Amino acid sequence: MTVETKSFRRDRLDLRAALFDTSVLVLAGLAVVSGLLCWWIAGADAVADSLYKDVFMFLDLAPKMAIAFFVAALVTALVPRAFIAKWLGEKAGFKGVALATGIGAVTPGGPMISFPLVSSLSKAGASRSTVIAYLTSWETLGFQRILIWEIPLLGVEYTLMRFIGSLPLPFVAALVADYLPRNEEEKRLIALAEAKEEDNTKDPQAKS
Repeated sequence: MTVETKSFRRDRLDLRAALFDTSVLVLAGLAVVSGLLCWWIAGADAVADSLYKDVFMFLDLAPKMAIAFFVAALVTALVPRAFIAKWLGEKAGFKGVALATGIGAVTPGGPMISFPLVSSLSKAGASRSTVIAYLTSWETLGFQRILIWEIPLLGVEYTLMRFIGSLPLPFVAALVADYLPRNEEEKRLIALAEAKEEDNTKDPQAKS
């Protein structure tokens, strides 16, 4: 069996795992139960009206999400895995959490930008603690929200107090997340990253 065939089969398995992921099945189950409850309480017309609105919402969000995921994929393709592992990986420590906190604070836009980026970085080697720090910083320390909403509506004093009080939150969240149990997928990705790092350290020695 060639390398290309093995890679193609692995990609097909990854696609199946993504399509039939536990979260997808749970959401599908909730959608079915919600639809049945809506039909039972409000009738078939309410279900049809809900589906009609859902279609237009999907058509509105799909292009934006597609572009966001495309940009996130480009970022992870352009930034080497070794760089992500060094600055945002498991061994980055406090340095990685601080960097993720800073990036989260300056990331503009809504969840359509931040969440695809986080998903791609996580698959590219970013650790759980840095991902949690990024998300917490983006939600609590975002400069765009501060400049557009908080300072005009709350004033500088309240905004400054809120910002200073929220500064430790990304670090606390990262610390808590780091001590929570890891699932099998996280363990597999960590082992894969460690194996690649070991191979990279052995190659220069072999060449010399």
